[in-house]
Amino acid sequence: MRYPLLLVHESDGRLAALLRPLAELKAWSLREPRRLESCLKLLDRTSLAVLVLRVGRDLEREFTLLEAVTRAFPECAVVAVVDSTHPRLPGLAWDLGASYVLPTSAARERLGDLVEALLERQLDA
Repeated sequence: MRYPLLLVHESDGRLAALLRPLAELKAWSLREPRRLESCLKLLDRTSLAVLVLRVGRDLEREFTLLEAVTRAFPECAVVAVVDSTHPRLPGLAWDLGASYVLPTSAARERLGDLVEALLERQLDA
């Protein structure tokens, strides 16, 4: 049996708290890696994963992680939640391989459904 992995990379834990009830309900493993190396090690162990990445506080580190994950694990869906109102950040996230880009204002309403759909799609494949 394949066990879904939900990775949340952020500094404050808000997105993880938002997704934790869904992960518990669905019996998904929710992890919060803080470093690029940790994230890549976790992804190396599974082919069924979604990474939720908050973008806007340390752009170089966040976009390095986004590019590394999409290059090394193209089957991993990446949802970039963009904090900043800078008009070019969403486009850059798309260019670096994000599967979906959401503004922070939409995360509370849409993130859970989006992550669920992405993991369910992977389970069905």
